[in-house]
Amino acid sequence: MFGPDFYPTPRTIAAKMLAKVSPDAVHFLEPSAGKGDLATAILKAGEYDRWHSSNRYRVDVIESHPDLVDILRAKEGLSVVGYDWLTYAGVSYYDAIVMNPPFSKGAEHLLRAWDFLHAGEIVCLLNQETIDNPYADERKRLAAIIAEHGNVEPLGDCFKDAERGTAASVAMVYLKKVTEDDRIHLWENDGQERPIDDGIDAPELLPALRDKLGNMEHYYNQALTEMFKGFNHIRKSSLFMEALGAGVRQAKGGREDIEHILKLALGNVTAARAEFATQLRRGAWMHVFDQVEFTKWLDSKQTEELLRDLEAGATVAFTTQNIKGTLSNIFLQRKQLFEQSVWNVFVDLTKHFKGNTTGDIGSGDGQSGWKTNDSYKVNERLVFPYGCSFSYGSFSLWGSYRQAGTIYQDLDRVLCVLDGARLEETRTVCNALEYAFRNSRQPGTCESTYFSIRYFKKGTVHLKWKRKDLQQLFNRTAAAGRNGIGQETGAHCA
Repeated sequence: MFGPDFYPTPRTIAAKMLAKVSPDAVHFLEPSAGKGDLATAILKAGEYDRWHSSNRYRVDVIESHPDLVDILRAKEGLSVVGYDWLTYAGVSYYDAIVMNPPFSKGAEHLLRAWDFLHAGEIVCLLNQETIDNPYADERKRLAAIIAEHGNVEPLGDCFKDAERGTAASVAMVYLKKVTEDDRIHLWENDGQERPIDDGIDAPELLPALRDKLGNMEHYYNQALTEMFKGFNHIRKSSLFMEALGAGVRQAKGGREDIEHILKLALGNVTAARAEFATQLRRGAWMHVFDQVEFTKWLDSKQTEELLRDLEAGATVAFTTQNIKGTLSNIFLQRKQLFEQSVWNVFVDLTKHFKGNTTGDIGSGDGQSGWKTNDSYKVNERLVFPYGCSFSYGSFSLWGSYRQAGTIYQDLDRVLCVLDGARLEETRTVCNALEYAFRNSRQPGTCESTYFSIRYFKKGTVHLKWKRKDLQQLFNRTAAAGRNGIGQETGAHCA
């Protein structure tokens, strides 16, 4: 991890670098982040005063070493978007790239930043020798870019007393890139202005008015032209999003929708690019997982946790290589994930009524109370004291106690996987109860694919297993999901 090019940025140097960046910058990239010293300094500089609770800066980072990536992911406010800067395939929507690349490859990393950045600022630390000795074509190109678009400030041996010291002389390079298509030529007239009526009563105002009207006509024509181009591009983009299966829409947590992004673009194109790219990437990743139907063998808790992980991981570049690798990881872990889901369902079944299980359930939370050699299994009959509700003369599955319906759904979902059946073709507990409730207002019985069901006015629901083999398989799989606890007494888990 601590290779010959690993030199974390001292705080004083990070402050010098950030002082070069425009105060309007919001979106930052640190493409050789190490353990996050420079990226953390950026976040620190973006802190609001005590009257605000958030940070005005957004900082994405790239790092190749797995241990360092884990450190970065543990730091609040940093998003790991890639692992190899020189081959990173993401989109540039950054206001500034602030970087401390490996000194041995400094010129290559800085040129990559210049080519990658759409428009904005770059502040980069280099070995002074890279600047002073432009012997190679790469260094010559860098020297030409610096001469035209920036400057160099020698910092001397500023790493001499740093966390990892070196006596090498260091230079700070500042570059500003302006993209031609972002420039607005407000005072460029398009065509000849029309003559003003000479009958106006205040002839001394004619020159100023003539200039003003000419510019207004230009603004009008340019507004039409650019907005019509925008409509065409938005339509094309929507077709690609539709083909990708990943539209931009309102989602949980208050993330912005496309309407907000378009409004954002009126004032800050870079911010709009960032918001759109983030949402599109998240939507594309979620569509991939929807296509492989990975949630069909997970319970609601496991699905929620995995989706949360996917949300966090959705900052990773959406490339064919990354898609294949991520799906491969999930495929390899699917057995473990499913066993954990069965265990989660087992916990839900045992915590509502002590008689649902054979074994000491301790506090009844399904977790504490178990010993390493405990014998346990769900019994032939499962009792849910709050399995439904009865009010105003009718039954309801989704009453004040909604969790029972979730448990029924999770139970049927994992049983279908164990049985090799399709959930869509199964008569679930929820289906059976809802049909029975529509046709009767009295306590009664009904049948699902896997259970005989009895329900009562006080809200209790009894489920009786119809297949002993499936009950036993469920118990064995739950034991595996609990890391094998209880498997020593196989008679109870068989």
